[in-house]
Amino acid sequence: MNRKTLFAGAIFAGLVLVTIGLLRSPEKGTRPSGERPRPIPKLKADDFDTLEVTKGGVTTVIKKKGDDYQILKPIDYPADKDSAKTGFEAIEKFVFGDVLSAEKSRQKEFEVDEGGLRVVVKKGDKLLADLHVGKTANDATMVRLEGKDEVWATTGFYRYQLEKDTLAWRDKHIAKFEEKDADKIEISHKTRGRIVISRPAPTDAGPAPEWSVVESSMNVEPFDKRAATDVATTLSALSANEFADNAKLEETGLDAPENTVTVSLRNGKQYRILFGKKKDDNNTYVKTADKPQVFLIGKYQAEQINKRPVDFRDRTICNLASDEITEISVARDKDPFVLSKNPGKSGDDAWKLTKPAARADISKANALAGFFHEWRAQKYAEDNLPKTAGPAKPTAVINAKSNVKGHICSLKVGGEAADKGSYYVIANNQPQVLLVAKSDIDRITVKLDEVKKK
Repeated sequence: MNRKTLFAGAIFAGLVLVTIGLLRSPEKGTRPSGERPRPIPKLKADDFDTLEVTKGGVTTVIKKKGDDYQILKPIDYPADKDSAKTGFEAIEKFVFGDVLSAEKSRQKEFEVDEGGLRVVVKKGDKLLADLHVGKTANDATMVRLEGKDEVWATTGFYRYQLEKDTLAWRDKHIAKFEEKDADKIEISHKTRGRIVISRPAPTDAGPAPEWSVVESSMNVEPFDKRAATDVATTLSALSANEFADNAKLEETGLDAPENTVTVSLRNGKQYRILFGKKKDDNNTYVKTADKPQVFLIGKYQAEQINKRPVDFRDRTICNLASDEITEISVARDKDPFVLSKNPGKSGDDAWKLTKPAARADISKANALAGFFHEWRAQKYAEDNLPKTAGPAKPTAVINAKSNVKGHICSLKVGGEAADKGSYYVIANNQPQVLLVAKSDIDRITVKLDEVKKK
């Protein structure tokens, strides 16, 4: 081997050693991998029991008590278990990264200045951490310790897990249980009567048991099992929209409740919900019989639970399969029409307009025929007098004829209800006045031009 070859080999070996050394050396300004220095000790679940969360200038104090959580200030009230558990676990998961800034002038930029979200962690009266929690960016949440200027990038949690006001920390559950555990529901309305329904315990084999009427102050046949299921399902997770902490019972109507709904569980527990007045179109005052707290629940929840005995009567107004319908008619002062099936015809000739005589739009005719299957009213009207409700002098009469004996659909449509979203309707000459969705009626009572073939 000549001298040049040996010299080149030595240079190559030197370069390899230098490269290895560079790869093993940390980059200037970085730390070796591993746990970074922390401004506060790592806190485990047993190390703390209290959070003081200040948002919008109001401090909410939450204390862990066994597996539950209690708000101590500004009100003594149970905390929402899921929200509180998430907040406490967020403190355990804090991982401190780099210091992003030590300049006081940048605290507002990182949203860790005074007046923002502040979280104090304690064990009893012992202070463990006092943190200003700022914005989240690139999966890192900015945190500053009270009295310090350094802003840390932290991971393992998100700001929204702690950024809640007192209302958000409060337990909004009014009733909470497994729907399958409900076995009896009793409804006692102040003026509309009383009904008791029940169902047997479920078994491992066979279908789920169905609700049936035990007693009722009025006839509710045919019984609507779905109405019973709606009550049980909604009650099983009944939550408040708001708390009416300062409301007086006489102002809410809860001094003489309009309705009392009681659900009994198989373990012997009961929830008795009292219904008062409506605060507005979307909120109703309620409370439980055994506690003073007054709540506001939303319109949908109230409608599903605040029922009268009559609301357990089946509200099906039409149930005709599209292929059994032979005629659809809409009688009214303007644009009446009659659609009839052409016997033995199909395709574009399956339907025809017989009043007035014209070719029918086959797609529109088929769509109309499909609307009469499992058509249900929204509810029974509060005022059942036809002269008041409107159908005594109908604005339209809808009829669908069937080739199946006993299947009928005849609707007398009155005026709009006060909610502007439904019409008063008498179905199949029954005495009860129903409220039927305006959109349902409008899709049948279309203009004549929409039914004619273009």
